[in-house]
Amino acid sequence: MCLGIPHEVVEVLDDDHCLIRLGSATQRCFIGLVEDLKPGDWVVVHAGFAIDKIAPEDAKANLELIRQYLEPRPGA
Repeated sequence: MCLGIPHEVVEVLDDDHCLIRLGSATQRCFIGLVEDLKPGDWVVVHAGFAIDKIAPEDAKANLELIRQYLEPRPGA
């Protein structure tokens, strides 16, 4: 199973790379598959590749679902 995680674009470095942020972590990402990115955009990232642009409200909703899934469950 593959999981793409939403990240915010912090800085576009060149045609193929940008800096992305999730929480306090910033990393470099390949953006050659997604067009017309700018700081503040959100992208779905898998294995260091931005694979799609996503609306900010969808990114936040997806991150909340992931957070809920990772929370310990009573009785589990």
